[in-house]
Amino acid sequence: MKRAFASLCMMLCTATANAGGVDLALSNNTAHLSMLLNPHAFYQGGGSEAAFGGFISEGGDKLLHTTLIARGYRQSATSQYSLGAGVKAMYGDVTIPAEANNGAEAEENVGALALGFQAGMLISSSRHNPIEALVEGFIAPSITSFSDAERFVEFNARLQVEIIPQAQAYVGYRRMRFDTRNFDNVQLDRSVHLGIKLTF
Repeated sequence: MKRAFASLCMMLCTATANAGGVDLALSNNTAHLSMLLNPHAFYQGGGSEAAFGGFISEGGDKLLHTTLIARGYRQSATSQYSLGAGVKAMYGDVTIPAEANNGAEAEENVGALALGFQAGMLISSSRHNPIEALVEGFIAPSITSFSDAERFVEFNARLQVEIIPQAQAYVGYRRMRFDTRNFDNVQLDRSVHLGIKLTF
């Protein structure tokens, strides 16, 4: 799994040299890395964005993911906002802590194809440092979950500010969990994180 993640990162770093970016979010116990293709700030108009990357936690969870989101951009008399929809594929291993499994740690292999939504609003349209609020969610029911997975749910929220046109910093909250054949409500993440998004 580590080799696959490292290979994916190297391949995507090369790909993003042309028209892409990197999104890295860190909390006390988790790291989430995405390589972006065709990224853009939401106030720059609609379009599509692809992301490839991985998620790891101190608890031993390891996931690879790919996401494709299509966005529409709208401007009203008082604000600017965007709505998007897309799909997210996840695959990897989740670790069941010993206290949830009669004192013995276990590992489940999981995969899911989730449908998702995204909504964002430009809170401050300052010329130099615009501020955006963004929420997104993904869900995969049993029919699109495979291996040991029975269900996948993810929710993200972030508040981000543009430092320079090629860099955004943000604070966010992520909640991500799987239900598996043997365990319900396997929490991979439920925490606040800090992140940075760089575009090239």
